[in-house]
Amino acid sequence: MMFRLVFLIGFMLLIWMPMVQMVTGFPRQPALEENRKLAPVPVLKSWSEIGQYAGDAVKWFNDHYGFRDFLIRSKTQLDYSVFGMSTRVHVGSDGWLFYRSVVDDQQPKVELNLRTEADAVIEGTRQLALALEARGIKLIMMITPMKDVYYSEHLPSIAKQLPKPRQVDLLQDRLRSMKEITFIDSATILKEIASKRNVFHKTDFHWNDPAAFEVTRTLVNEIGKLEGKTNPVWTHKLEIEEKPLSGGEAMFMPIFFPPTENALFVKPNWVQPPYNYVDHKPPFEWIYEAKEPTGSELQPIVVFGDSFFDGMLRSGIWVYFKKIYRARTNEINLKEVVSNLPPDTRYLLVEFIEVDSGVYAGLAAEREAK
Repeated sequence: MMFRLVFLIGFMLLIWMPMVQMVTGFPRQPALEENRKLAPVPVLKSWSEIGQYAGDAVKWFNDHYGFRDFLIRSKTQLDYSVFGMSTRVHVGSDGWLFYRSVVDDQQPKVELNLRTEADAVIEGTRQLALALEARGIKLIMMITPMKDVYYSEHLPSIAKQLPKPRQVDLLQDRLRSMKEITFIDSATILKEIASKRNVFHKTDFHWNDPAAFEVTRTLVNEIGKLEGKTNPVWTHKLEIEEKPLSGGEAMFMPIFFPPTENALFVKPNWVQPPYNYVDHKPPFEWIYEAKEPTGSELQPIVVFGDSFFDGMLRSGIWVYFKKIYRARTNEINLKEVVSNLPPDTRYLLVEFIEVDSGVYAGLAAEREAK
């Protein structure tokens, strides 16, 4: 009798607890990193839309059923811990993680597109550079590689492999030779550093800050040359410190116990001059301006960049410019940025990762600009 009672209570809990959790949200669970918006609560506007309402209700339930996040984490933890795999992330050797979407989808897509669009990208870049030059603005280009370019030996055998030479590499060869632009060769800079220390995080998508530091120093010194400065503009030295990190790829799997690493970071050792900061002034995410310029700062720059530029900010790029305008590649397109360049702009830095199809398309479209 006691066994039947315990069984019945357990059975009822099994049925009702997910429903209670779905309705009340108790017990609370950490939200999954999904890089998307969950389906909203469906609304029935009229009986003629009952079919649409039913479909929306199914989507909502699939995103909100009780203990959903717990069950997903349980399954993913089992895959990772027992089988060394994840449906979202390539689990490589020696603790290296790689987004499947980047390696298996985005890189092959860019490879295919550039086979037919590379000429348009080059010509669009040239036309943009000439148009900007007529306005007294220098175009600076930088394409950031993905970490599998340097650590492909850690990819699992199931990851897609691209033919060599890659189309992105061929495109960068052509950009290096263009006289109309200043090309910051981040790929070569990172390759040299990678022989000495890691240039990417193992558990995160991004380059590490010491790698960003080296590229940023090159950028600042190259702009210094454009302004006729004989000595390197960049003065502060690189100091590296290690900190534990469980990066975006580790969190994206998602599991209960994400892997961690001892990651490399830049130790700030520079003096930040007083500055003014304006947040969210469209089309710019923010505007930085030296409050008391000494005259030694570089002229204003507009940065059309992605999250990799954050590492450049943490490296101290602020110190060297009179003014920085920042626009993000995932929030605005190139045409809008070019159309809204402030009058004091002297440089436009187009910084983007090699799998950003939108920026390639934006550059290609500039060939038709008048």
